[in-house]
Amino acid sequence: MMILRRAVPALVAVALLAGACGADPVRTPPPSAPATPVPSATPTPTEVPFAPAAFPAAGSACGRDGYEGRMGRIEALDEQTVRFTLCAPDGAFPVRLAHPALSILDAAAVAHLATDATTRRALAGTGPYAIDRWVPGENVALRRIAAGATEVAVTPVVILSWAADPATRTSALKDASVDGIDAPGAAELEDIATLPELVPTPRPGLATAFLAFGSGPAFAGARVRRAIAGSLDRETLTASAFPAGTLVPTHLTPCIVEGACRGRPWYGFNAPAASAVLAEASFDLKRSYPLHVPDAAIPGLPDPAGVAEAVQAQLKGNIGLRTRIDAMPYDEFRRAASRGTLAGLYIDGIASTVADASGFLDPLFGEGVRTTPARRASGVSRALGQAAASADPAVREAAVGRANTAIRATAVLVPLAHPGSVVAYRSDVAGVMTSPLGLDPLGAAIPGDRPQLVFTQASEPDGAWCGDQPSFDAYRLCGLVFDGLYGFDPGKVVPNLRLAGSSKANDTATRWTIRLRSGLEFSDGTTVDAGDVLATFVAQWDATSPLRRGAPEGAFAAWGELFGPPLEGGG
Repeated sequence: MMILRRAVPALVAVALLAGACGADPVRTPPPSAPATPVPSATPTPTEVPFAPAAFPAAGSACGRDGYEGRMGRIEALDEQTVRFTLCAPDGAFPVRLAHPALSILDAAAVAHLATDATTRRALAGTGPYAIDRWVPGENVALRRIAAGATEVAVTPVVILSWAADPATRTSALKDASVDGIDAPGAAELEDIATLPELVPTPRPGLATAFLAFGSGPAFAGARVRRAIAGSLDRETLTASAFPAGTLVPTHLTPCIVEGACRGRPWYGFNAPAASAVLAEASFDLKRSYPLHVPDAAIPGLPDPAGVAEAVQAQLKGNIGLRTRIDAMPYDEFRRAASRGTLAGLYIDGIASTVADASGFLDPLFGEGVRTTPARRASGVSRALGQAAASADPAVREAAVGRANTAIRATAVLVPLAHPGSVVAYRSDVAGVMTSPLGLDPLGAAIPGDRPQLVFTQASEPDGAWCGDQPSFDAYRLCGLVFDGLYGFDPGKVVPNLRLAGSSKANDTATRWTIRLRSGLEFSDGTTVDAGDVLATFVAQWDATSPLRRGAPEGAFAAWGELFGPPLEGGG
């Protein structure tokens, strides 16, 4: 079930119905531009002649002292062929390549960025839109490259603006000065839900909050854990303790991820049955058990205290299980959880920009994970290894299904919610789609009879390329301007070929050979070749790269999540 609001589901339903019925179209005025906007014309680049190359130049990074990354070597074999060698099997490699941080830059542009940061607002990509102008502090205007409409670029002009305050964004939407906004606050959603000319749309998230069973004999039995799992009314919990746009999980991984939800769905709510099982097991309800939570919001768990209070109330009210909440400093909480020393119960969260089941299951149950749930969940790690070792989607999906079955059978943790968010549009905007990675295909939306779509988000990106950008607001922009070797279907997280024309893995999914499509060009007319791919990846992978030197903390966080730490010492 999809939850849009905590307190006003009926009002949201009315708003959605009104949006379906339509409303008078609005005229969105173009944004004002100051007298001296940042020039948008990309400087004429020097085409870097292709020459076969590799990084590291000699041999693989795998096995180097201190190196723990996934990537082993990248080779530009000829103008259209790139070969990736990995340090371990990775059937999810195409999903990683689809991440917006791996959008391909021209090799000359990579060099320019290292010496002139102002060029980051005037980069040429291969996506459906090009930067027409960028007015710092106000907006960026994108023009469609194709002469006619395409599936992902129906609207000729897309304008991104920004306002940190959700009330300011909502006011602009109500005034019809913008067509859509990202992330209205809870108070603003109440207002939006009462206005028929505005339509809220949920955005699923790639995150999961969960209740885990810690160490000690009290929760050592699978029957007891399954009973407690069935004692929680997760629908009520999701509506009361999580933000709008949150979904009730059927599996640990959000089902928007392709192939992630094989196997039976999670246990339904049945408090009487749970009480009966606990009585048969002679579970001690006279004791009070600790319920540990981090003392601040973490990915996948936006309000730890609120969720803990809601879970505590349900456990006591539904089955008489008493708990005492222990809010722990985050670092202490994480150390104790990772070592399996948290006794009783604890609430945790996980979020991943790797749109694959491995992005959620590997950190919780993969090889080397020593948490109490991982030690108790027999068979999960083995199934995940089988999934990683194959590039065949059917084989991988079956292995993920076995992992899901083992997690459900052992009930070592309970998926509570997939936290999400909401966008809102004028009701005459058709074709609205959202992406859990922020890659909202804004160009596919049709803003009534207006030739441009204006969308307001929370923050201004530092640049148009997402390799060194940590925010979804930046991904929204670079997803319109750039392509990677792979990309995601509009509004989904299903990877498909983009700049790559073909992709082939070896039998162990450790070597991937990719052929680029022929005739590819950046929007400035320069040619896309394998050297551009190599330069783009090395700029992020090499710890000594000029782009990494002096970059703010977290600038290359996406590379770390996708492939692990950078390669120290150069190539």
